[in-house]
Amino acid sequence: MYKVKLALLCLSVFGYSQAAAHSNASEYNRYVNFNWGKCPSSFTTPDKRNLCSFAKVPVNWDKPNDKQIDILVSKYPAKSNQPKGQIWFLQGGPGYSASFYAQHYDTTLAQYTQDYDLYILEHRGVGWSTHLECPNKPGGDYQQYQQSCYDALHQKWGDDLFHFNTTGAAQDLAYSIDKSRATNWLPSYVYGASYGTLWAQRFTQVAPQGAQAIILDSIVPSKGFSLDLWDENFNYIFSGLAEYCNADPLCQSKLGNDSEHTVKTLLNKVYSNSHCPQTKFNQDSLQALSTLLMMRSVEGALMPTYYRLARCNSDDVIALDNLHQFIFEGTGRKLLELQPKPKNDFSQVLSSLIVHNEISQEHRSLEARLNYCKDAVSCIPKALLYSRYIQKAVWGNKYRSQFTYTDVHHYIPTLMLNGDLDPQTPHSYAHDFVRTFTNINQRYVEFPQIPHAVIFESPADTNTGNNCGVDVMQSFLNNIWQQPNTDCIAKLHGLNFNLPPFESTLLFGTENAYDGSAQVMTLDSLTRLRDAHPEKFSAARDTLMRVSDF
Repeated sequence: MYKVKLALLCLSVFGYSQAAAHSNASEYNRYVNFNWGKCPSSFTTPDKRNLCSFAKVPVNWDKPNDKQIDILVSKYPAKSNQPKGQIWFLQGGPGYSASFYAQHYDTTLAQYTQDYDLYILEHRGVGWSTHLECPNKPGGDYQQYQQSCYDALHQKWGDDLFHFNTTGAAQDLAYSIDKSRATNWLPSYVYGASYGTLWAQRFTQVAPQGAQAIILDSIVPSKGFSLDLWDENFNYIFSGLAEYCNADPLCQSKLGNDSEHTVKTLLNKVYSNSHCPQTKFNQDSLQALSTLLMMRSVEGALMPTYYRLARCNSDDVIALDNLHQFIFEGTGRKLLELQPKPKNDFSQVLSSLIVHNEISQEHRSLEARLNYCKDAVSCIPKALLYSRYIQKAVWGNKYRSQFTYTDVHHYIPTLMLNGDLDPQTPHSYAHDFVRTFTNINQRYVEFPQIPHAVIFESPADTNTGNNCGVDVMQSFLNNIWQQPNTDCIAKLHGLNFNLPPFESTLLFGTENAYDGSAQVMTLDSLTRLRDAHPEKFSAARDTLMRVSDF
């Protein structure tokens, strides 16, 4: 479950056309391999080694001879002449394009490029697969906009619209794996992150022998979960973050032995306008800041914010206003020269369909959520909250399947990974999910001080140079019948409550995020710093992206 991005970009920017897509279309036949060809540029790997194909599949798998749609499949052939198998990567969201994975084949996923054929399946309704989007432009009354969008798409697709769902995507995956092995059978492994874990679970239900093993990273359980619990989950994880702060010498020295109580007491004063009203931060922006920085694991900026807010001297006000400007006023995006995302990078329609029909078992009323946020540390902005309830009213209660909100039982060897500081899919859900394990080859590994998407967010001092999650997954792939090697967990970098001086200067206007005098930062002064210290800026770019690209 990630941030929502909507942007318009001409297809020519991708360096790819519908004519090219048509040239490597694949017929609907699981016994004939894909017709591989050029990929859209957003799916092209840095070394331009991967291939793509557009496969025809039924929109309704119960009626295979009726209407068909396209799904994009990307293949990165193993560098070895004798690959050990194939790994299929499933994106989260729901609603985001899976092109994200193709950009990490030379970094996080490089470990797997030597011995495995790497596949990406674009979810039906998203990106370069047959894409669902509103034909009407947003504007005016949001409820009317959403309803008009639904009416137009339902008129176009009829009830087939409701087959743009997790079950349909799982059947697409089963078909694609079969098709990929038409001329060369290889063991198949399925990796899913976030919503991709629910997609992978559904795959085990529709194809119980469809793969040799699955890896679930940051679990979305099949039942008991809901985005209505988003704020509650974030505040639950903040409690865990506060416990780590209490045990960290620097953080404890700034916020005391009970940092959660300290922060909550402080925020109640700020929310009531009885403390530090001179800063640009208010309740909405402070709660949004907490949500963003916990989700992106930038605790080195979050805890200094509370410390400076509590002291609230003139330097603190300048530092806090610099941070507000960088994150919420667009200065960070301008400094990083971020471009709008492609139009088909995200499908709000598919997201609304799946979220409000398959990931909404637990309900909270709008009134209950607003009441909860009166004194919470973390909450999503009210405007976004209102829009979600409008989406729920329009897109919710449209379909239900035999698999929705039921336990998933299967015998496929499984590795499940979760961080204990994951606010989007908290580890408490993973603990509940473990009880559905059916055999001894289904295992759970928890990573302390790690947020969402473990294999991408678990840097460690490993002999391989990989993230710890990557090494644990590789150990599992080497032998799916044994307990994976988890020694690297003891070498995790973990949390860092001390922001590096250059990053602190860019965000707060001072080298020490907690203390020291701050200077007012403008886009011009930030740009001069960037240009004067290109190596430092490059090293800081990941942190800056985390707080700006949303």
